[in-house]
Formats: sequence, C-alpha cells, structure tokens
Amino acid sequence: MFFPSHLHTEAYLQSATAVDVVQVEDSRRVQILEFVKANPGVHLRRIKLELNLAMGVLQYHLYRLEKDQIIISHRRGLYKRFYPRLDFNVNEQEILGVLFQETDRDLLLYLLKTPDATQKELSEFARVSASSISWHMKRLVNSGLVEARRQSGFVYYMVKGDPAKILVLVKNYHPRIWERWADRLADLLA
Repeated sequence: MFFPSHLHTEAYLQSATAVDVVQVEDSRRVQILEFVKANPGVHLRRIKLELNLAMGVLQYHLYRLEKDQIIISHRRGLYKRFYPRLDFNVNEQEILGVLFQETDRDLLLYLLKTPDATQKELSEFARVSASSISWHMKRLVNSGLVEARRQSGFVYYMVKGDPAKILVLVKNYHPRIWERWADRLADLLA
C-alpha cells in the first residue's frame, strides 16, 4: 500500500511529537529535580536563571514535582524555596534558605566567628546601615537561627543551635562560600 509522502511524514511527526513531548517534559522535570537536590533552598528565579527555562514551564514542573511529593517548598519572606522531600528538617531548611541570601548568610557566619556581636559591629562588618542590620537580624531571630540578648542598652546577637550543623551545610552545599570563609571558621571545627 502506498501513502503519499506528506501524509506518511505528517502521521509520523504527530506520533513522534506526542512521545517526544512526554520525554522532553520528563527530562526537564528530572533536570529541575537534580538542580533542587544539588541546591537545596534555591528559589524560583535562581532555578529559572541557571536552567534557562521559561517561567511558565518551570512553574508547571515545580508544581508537578510538589504535587507528586518529590520536592517541598517553604516561603521565607518574599522567596519560595524548594527542597528535596525528606532530606532536610525544618531547621536545616531555614539554614539553607539563609545561605542563599548574601547579607543574612554573611551575618550568620560572622556570628559563628564572633558570638555576642553588637549591631554596630555587624554594621561595620557588613558595611550596611544600622537600620538594615536591624531588619536582617530581626529576620534571623524570627527564623530561630539567631538569639538576641539585651544588656546595658545594647543588643548582643549569637547563633542559636549547633554551629557545626551550619558549617556542614555550607561546606556540602555552598563550596565557594566555604572556601571564602574556611580560614576564618577553621577553629570552630577543631
């Protein structure tokens, strides 16, 4: 039996397209999942930027991954952050979320090295205004990662919980940051 070539090609393309679409969607979903596993606590725009995907496509796949309970998300401030399911407890998710925010991360790591730092010391270290430090520290206190103590008209800040947990997460999931801070934080691991 003979089919005109354009009919045969068109039928082939229709069937191949359906299969290819499923495979492309699955490969994109796998790509997104692997990125989230490698970068726990990453937010939507960073995934979009790094994977070069259209926003709608990315949102669809993240929705499907969440619906299928493969990943979870938590909103922290303006950012919705994504994590592999069951890999991290709530405290670790908070730490990973902070590690993606430059100022909060630097303040947290500074507090590991310099417990009981004042707002003035933090402001000088981060080179931002005292009001900005106040805003960042309020967020860190509300996240449960930092504790504030008032004494003699000053507020002293210190890291709450196990510093080793923070350092392990930095080392494992943010190696460039680890390299930059390792010399300053080496004595904390000893």
